Amino acid sequence: MHIRLFALAACALVLACVPSATAAVDPYASLLAPPGACGTAADALSLSEQDAKRAMVCLTNYARAQSGLAPLADDALLNEAGDAKLDADLRCAAFTHTPCGAPFTDVFAAYLGGSTSYSVGENIAWGTGEFGTPRQTFDAWLNSDEHRANILTPAYRDLGIGYRPNKRFLGYSGATLWSQEFGVRAPESANAREADTA
Repeated sequence: MHIRLFALAACALVLACVPSATAAVDPYASLLAPPGACGTAADALSLSEQDAKRAMVCLTNYARAQSGLAPLADDALLNEAGDAKLDADLRCAAFTHTPCGAPFTDVFAAYLGGSTSYSVGENIAWGTGEFGTPRQTFDAWLNSDEHRANILTPAYRDLGIGYRPNKRFLGYSGATLWSQEFGVRAPESANAREADTA
């Protein structure tokens, strides 16, 4: 017997916190990039880390563009944060924003270094079979109020993607875990300012 499972969780923190719909009844279908728009990787499993992250960034920025929002910049520190969160979920055998009781913001420490104010958010998901593809994961996030709110928050500027395919997780084999790490911080890092002016 083959079981396909999908689970979601969303959390956001501002300094100053979770099922995919069919296209016929999906009120957010216009926010999902059409097949091919984000490459063949968007509908594939067992991707390279680079292809997986590229597909998820494309899907995210397509939804934002359809909503009249600026694209999010791929941020290496947030990519590391996303991978760290998934690694902790795997290590602690828990699907949570606070694995092993660690504070939600722990994985954001490098990204937030030197910031005087910030806003961060996180979407996490895991699924088996086709539910592990970038498109299926992203479609499920779009159809969840909390996840969609993170994706479409106008203030966010940066995005990191965590990706862990083909894992044994919570008693299931072949699980794919995903995370989206959203952020904006002030003052901006020198690297971000240089990228904006280049």
